Amino acid sequence: MRQSFKSFLPREHGVWAMFIVPLWVGISAAGAFNVEVALFALTAFGFFLVRYPTMLAIKNRARDLRGDAIRWSIIYSAIIGIGAIALLAISQIALLIPLGALGAISLAIYLGHAARRAEMTLLGEWIGIAGLALGAPGVYLVATRALDATAFAIYVLNVLYFGGTVFYIKFKVREQPRVVLPDATWRARISAGRVTLAYHALALALIVAFAVIGWLPALIVIAFAPAVCKAIGGVLTRQARLNIRRLGFIELGLSIAFSLIVFIAYRY
Repeated sequence: MRQSFKSFLPREHGVWAMFIVPLWVGISAAGAFNVEVALFALTAFGFFLVRYPTMLAIKNRARDLRGDAIRWSIIYSAIIGIGAIALLAISQIALLIPLGALGAISLAIYLGHAARRAEMTLLGEWIGIAGLALGAPGVYLVATRALDATAFAIYVLNVLYFGGTVFYIKFKVREQPRVVLPDATWRARISAGRVTLAYHALALALIVAFAVIGWLPALIVIAFAPAVCKAIGGVLTRQARLNIRRLGFIELGLSIAFSLIVFIAYRY
């Protein structure tokens, strides 16, 4: 039986945010949107889409499903090829070639983890984040013809933000219910969540440092603050029954807020 188009689209809300937000941050930092930026976004969209069916083709042994997955992988690869050729022809930006190579390498490493059923490990998810976050400096490069400190800073910003999401979700879903008793003291709760809290503290400190030296606008610190508050609140509270769907919608809402504050930070 033929699978529908929707069967080969990423299903998690979070991964869509990891793709869209870096592009938005890059556009916000560059302050421009043109045909070249649109072509870059199309090419990046192809990279984003091709991950899921290729992963299914690697992991699934059902012949029909694998065949459809391979077919959609080819279609999405064609989007990458068409977008990349058009973008290079119009922009004439040679630096897009090594940037695209980095994206392809990160995708290959991610799929290698998927082949070992390890794409949902902390390392596997970080590899995926590192690849998707390339959208920010990529858009910035296409719009400004520059790959400078700002491009580096917005890349790190996105990696740190979504890396914090991975740390937090894994803590709430896998660790907290197992190691934190419902009547645990606040000290015990903090001790259990010390890795998540330490990560957010270090990430915030790095963002503050980037703002101080002028690589990022000062208001971006405010964009990162809700994620830090969420981590603190999440560590200190433990629901009797965790609602994973609600947890996902909270992350989606925070990602939207993050994007809007970043946009405002670059406008004022």
